[in-house]
Amino acid sequence: GRTSNPWDLSRTAGGSSGGSAASVACGFAALELGSDIMGSIRIPAHFCGVCGHKPSYGLGHLHGHVSMPMGPANHRHLEPYATLKPPIRARTDPSFGHGLAVSGPIARCCADLEVAMRLLARPEPVMEQGGW
Repeated sequence: GRTSNPWDLSRTAGGSSGGSAASVACGFAALELGSDIMGSIRIPAHFCGVCGHKPSYGLGHLHGHVSMPMGPANHRHLEPYATLKPPIRARTDPSFGHGLAVSGPIARCCADLEVAMRLLARPEPVMEQGGW
């Protein structure tokens, strides 16, 4: 169904992760996860008055979140849609040749985002290669 902004039911929650942002804003959850290509974490977080973080590509993973093969780092062989001909492809960054989609946390405050990233980010040495 339709997700409304928890602060004004006549307004939108702001996008594909709007339900996640609205649930955090209402206190239903302390932490939610969203996916982001062009603002789908950050815009709903802003609209609902909570904090959202789009991490650098590769720090987290999308396995189990989307049904699109995003590259070899996400256990592509486990994805049921990887065998489709032609395979489903995510939008890629022409400069780097990898998928633009990332998963990231939505929380009530920035301190909670930091805790979430410490839990969600892949272990070293991936963390050494780039920041959050």
